[in-house]
Amino acid sequence: MTTLRRGQQARMAGSGPEPVEILESRGAERRFGSWWRRQGARRRLALTLAPAALLVLGFLVADLTRPQPPAPAPTAWPAEHAAVTYDGYDGMSADDPSGRTAGFLVSVRNQDAATLTVVQVTVAYRGLTLRTAPRLPLAVQPGQTVHIQLIATATDCSRIPMDDELPFIDVTFRNIRAIGQESEILGDRYTSDLHRAMTVACRRGRSLKSSSADNSSIT
Repeated sequence: MTTLRRGQQARMAGSGPEPVEILESRGAERRFGSWWRRQGARRRLALTLAPAALLVLGFLVADLTRPQPPAPAPTAWPAEHAAVTYDGYDGMSADDPSGRTAGFLVSVRNQDAATLTVVQVTVAYRGLTLRTAPRLPLAVQPGQTVHIQLIATATDCSRIPMDDELPFIDVTFRNIRAIGQESEILGDRYTSDLHRAMTVACRRGRSLKSSSADNSSIT
């Protein structure tokens, strides 16, 4: 049975055709309301939240199935893209009164896409100590070149082989992937400069020892 809303009525045809109002039926609304009231409070809550849960689930599925950008290429080992170059001899140090200290200049260029750190520089000769200016560790940004002064002091000339044709320095590098040491042969110019400087240093050292011995015998 169809219920008429207040203010609405069906008009009968008289002497001529008259417009007829279309009446809405509220039977479906009453059936839904009756069914809804029969549901328990917990079930009504679940039915209310179900559309929201389905919407969230849809967003999650869409996000998980969305194509992911390709992973960036792994950074190379630290020494693979570090270029070490010998720049030249810097002369005997005026800060060492014994005259046994000399300076050598090197450059380190970072050719990687990640920051490279120069952690340490050492030499293989036990009779030679080495320090740097600036002091290490030293960070080198991608594409950057830094200049480092190697300050070498002859402490025991008997342990510095003057006939070594390929002297090298050991450089420890670090990046986001690893830390490792690399032996760097700086070339003939470094070999010649190092041997000449250490010859002068050891000669001065012997002269200082002789002068000290002579002075002690006089006293």
